[in-house]
Amino acid sequence: MKIVPFVSLFCITCILSFSSCETDDVDPQGIEEVVGDVVLPPLTGFIINEVLYDPPSGDNVGDANGDGVRDANDDEFIEFYNGTADALDISGYKITIDNGGADSLDRHIFPAGTIIPSAKALVLFGGGTLTGLFGNSLAQTASNGSLNLNNSGEIITVYDTSGVLVVTFDINPLSGNPDESYTRNPDLTGDFVQHSDVGTLLFSPGTRNDGTSF
Repeated sequence: MKIVPFVSLFCITCILSFSSCETDDVDPQGIEEVVGDVVLPPLTGFIINEVLYDPPSGDNVGDANGDGVRDANDDEFIEFYNGTADALDISGYKITIDNGGADSLDRHIFPAGTIIPSAKALVLFGGGTLTGLFGNSLAQTASNGSLNLNNSGEIITVYDTSGVLVVTFDINPLSGNPDESYTRNPDLTGDFVQHSDVGTLLFSPGTRNDGTSF
């Protein structure tokens, strides 16, 4: 298995919203798809595919991390997908949550040995005891103890070890209280929609929208 540092392949700066998605310095093997004035990320990109910043209420419906208890912080998650042809080493990359206030800070640093295989996902949860297979995807909890995502006014940003911006997710254009995740539809290439728009599930950490493995 070939493992390469992510930064050696490309750098994607993507403001993820309903109306726009831009890519810069994309791997030349990537093929962009343009639908109207929307530029979708190439299938060979490193992307955010799903975000749960407002877990549904109730242990029976909001327990995304599988530990048996719905927790407003622990069950938040961000799902990343490696659509490149190689395994990606993102050790030392950090996630910053920018809300324009004093509590904007680093929420997670990917630990040493964080390698995402090609065509596989990594799910970062806010916390808790991760229980389940999550589609055989990698799964971690936030190194800062919580992602602590607000339902509005925040931008999630991933930086590499040199401080270069890799990918961002803008919560501002989305619903303040969806009680479910936002996910790409279709998986990996589509615009972000509320998860119930594509099926009966309210979230699908580490899997496709229908709950099947990548």
